[in-house]
Amino acid sequence: MNRRRKASNRTRSEEGVALIVAIATVAILSVMLADMHETTGTAFAVSTSQRDALQAEYMAKSALNLTRLLIAKEPDVRRFVDPLYRAATGRSAPQLPVWNFVNELLSPFCTPEDQRETLMQLGVDFGDTVGFEDLPGECSVQAVSENGKVNINDPLFLDGEQARNNVATQLFSLTGGQLPESPYDALFNTEDETGTLTTRIDLITAVIDWWDPDIQRTDFDPGAGQTRTGGTGTEDDSLYQLDKEPYRNKNAAFDSIQELRLVRGFSDDFWATFVEPIPNDPQSRIMTIYASGLVNVNEASAQVLLGRICSFAPESTLCADPLESLKFVQILTTIRQLIPIPLFSRPTDFLNFVEGKGTEKDLFGMLVGFLGEESELLFTPIEIPEDQREPLARSFATSAQIFTIEATGLVGRSQVRIESVVNFHSRWVPPPPNTGRLPGLGVFHYYRMN
Repeated sequence: MNRRRKASNRTRSEEGVALIVAIATVAILSVMLADMHETTGTAFAVSTSQRDALQAEYMAKSALNLTRLLIAKEPDVRRFVDPLYRAATGRSAPQLPVWNFVNELLSPFCTPEDQRETLMQLGVDFGDTVGFEDLPGECSVQAVSENGKVNINDPLFLDGEQARNNVATQLFSLTGGQLPESPYDALFNTEDETGTLTTRIDLITAVIDWWDPDIQRTDFDPGAGQTRTGGTGTEDDSLYQLDKEPYRNKNAAFDSIQELRLVRGFSDDFWATFVEPIPNDPQSRIMTIYASGLVNVNEASAQVLLGRICSFAPESTLCADPLESLKFVQILTTIRQLIPIPLFSRPTDFLNFVEGKGTEKDLFGMLVGFLGEESELLFTPIEIPEDQREPLARSFATSAQIFTIEATGLVGRSQVRIESVVNFHSRWVPPPPNTGRLPGLGVFHYYRMN
């Protein structure tokens, strides 16, 4: 009996140990399985995200390159439209702003197959076209002409005193310096967070001193519209040396729009008023560092065009009378909203508009016929001094040559945005020691992938 009892106890003990070992083994295997599942799931999620990011990158690159191709082919589109434009206006067609419609024009290349119902309703069907089926995501593009903004960088085709005077007079008139009481005076009468007061003249000379190659401070006389160097010491005496992290003037051209933040006077208030009123929207920018120095009369805002006129004719009614300035800005802005095509074939067409000249087919003549000659909505034409008319005409252009192109690719939860500035100007040549001609799709001045 004792032997049987002992044997039974030993068997039960062994069974208990086996049960504990089995439970421990199952627990260990469960932990290993859970860890393997988590590792595998993480690896799958990472690889999927990397795949989506790569596809989004190439969607954005494709949109960018297609935009460059569209801009490069604008002359071919213009030749097709030119007979119709001549019949309507009696003048040759100016450059067509195809970049303003790039997102709509490239939609077949950027829209997934299951979202093409709208395109098919318009008669656009890419169902049988190789390469357009099963797009992994979507893309969008925004292209903006930089030639329609005030260039405060070292002008591309001007040098020395001429370059300094060009930038100084534009900045002075743009910020309302010619007005007895400018709405922007508050920006230059208030100390910043460091207790520094930056006047309108201080800001203008600080911009020029940043990019001009000498180390002498620049002085600006707005009455004479002239700048000079060496009158008030060296640039090394500037406030930049008093910063927590001291730095010096660059004495070279700006490389990016963000670099303007380093210049004296470019506070948040000034930035929101004159540089980029809408954050991260290149379309809203008033200033640029990329253009050649000429202002495109078909792309520039009415505010920018008024600033350029006032830099040459500051005593005209458009510049000295705030009410006339407001009328000019309002009427030109409204016309562009109603007529989304280029209004001027030549810079002189714009000068004729400002001076109230031309026939019934010209813009001012059409306004008089529509509103009436005595309408209070119509601004009073000005008379540009004869010695200023030709230089003013040469400061304008009717074509865009430099563009900011922002292309975005979206696949799954991955989004890639490419910010670039592309130069199509025919006079551009590679810097030494490189040689050659401008590529057909332009050259990049700036390229950044986010």
